[in-house]
Amino acid sequence: MRDSGDKERTLSARLRATTDELQALEKLVLSGDCAPRVLAEFRSAVDSIRQTAWAVQQWSELQQQHRDPYAVLSTLSTERVRRATQMAKELTVDLESLELGLETEGLENLFKAVKRLYERLDPLFRKSFV
Repeated sequence: MRDSGDKERTLSARLRATTDELQALEKLVLSGDCAPRVLAEFRSAVDSIRQTAWAVQQWSELQQQHRDPYAVLSTLSTERVRRATQMAKELTVDLESLELGLETEGLENLFKAVKRLYERLDPLFRKSFV
């Protein structure tokens, strides 16, 4: 069984390797030889991991300062809402352009998740639309 020191060293090594890979990818991206949609998806993924890394860093720093780290959770929730909104808009375009259909793996699970989300959001906004 690994102790936390081994886990931390493994994570640190992976972060260093990923940083190196991202720097190499940056050079390739600058060449401009990439489909705009693929580049947009990459940017979204990088933005997501950047936000998560920031939140984890903030959490750690607040804990070390003996301050309440739970304040970071609202920032994470706000970021998840922003990303979900962005993804919903992109999926709408995909559906309208017929890039997604019943044969798309996971689409039924997405439908169920969105329906459940709608059911939870609806009462919050019901008064706003009356």
